[in-house]
Amino acid sequence: MGREAEGFTGRTAVVTGGAQGIGAAVVRRLCAEGCRVLIYDKSPEHAAATRDRLRAQGYSVVVATGDVSDQEAVRAAFASVPADWAPPTLLVNCAAGFVFEGLAATADQWHAVLDPTIIGLSLVTQAFQAGLPERDADAAVVNIASISAHVAQDGFLTYNTSKAAVLGFTRCAAQELAPRGIRVNSVSPGTVWNDGNERYHREVLGLDRAAAEAAPEHGGKFLLRRFADPAEVAAPIAFLLSRDASFITGVDLPVDGGYLAV
Repeated sequence: MGREAEGFTGRTAVVTGGAQGIGAAVVRRLCAEGCRVLIYDKSPEHAAATRDRLRAQGYSVVVATGDVSDQEAVRAAFASVPADWAPPTLLVNCAAGFVFEGLAATADQWHAVLDPTIIGLSLVTQAFQAGLPERDADAAVVNIASISAHVAQDGFLTYNTSKAAVLGFTRCAAQELAPRGIRVNSVSPGTVWNDGNERYHREVLGLDRAAAEAAPEHGGKFLLRRFADPAEVAAPIAFLLSRDASFITGVDLPVDGGYLAV
């Protein structure tokens, strides 16, 4: 495991949206560093597949399925943490709504993007902190924002607004929870080459990864001239959860290949 694992050994983490993409990479990273992990995801099939792969490697992983914007489902998810595990002191909020629309967005579209991204974020964080001590909790939360939270993009009004709200939530929650020893930060990933983005680039744009990364309007817009792998986002998330980041709270860490630098 190495020195980095020491801070996670025996600890319990909850990862929402942990069945695929960045979430699954976070689960794998935390497991590799000694964590026990509850995957909380809306997809029973993907969550079970991720759990089974990690259990086959000897890791301690359980699954709760449900809608993060349903308060009863959230309570049930936290209640499903095995009794012989330590109470969760680490939380990663990856669950989000993916709706890309401008001012023409309907009320249903706004609910589809805001309910999981903001209401779900709030309910899950609320349930998480409720199980922690009033003082010296030694706990950490990382929320997933996006480079889209920081810029304007045509046709992205719904998505960008939801991710900008994640930044505001992170700062306010950090202020509210700091007296209890709970740190709250966020990361803003750039484009990540996950299953969804691969499918979009191949099926809609007709581009494989190499071609997409070579295109100025795709991979070329990042200083590093490429997309991220999910594991490259999971690593800084693990850092922010760790005791190495014990004096960091209320901030957003761009993990964006230099996109926001120019």
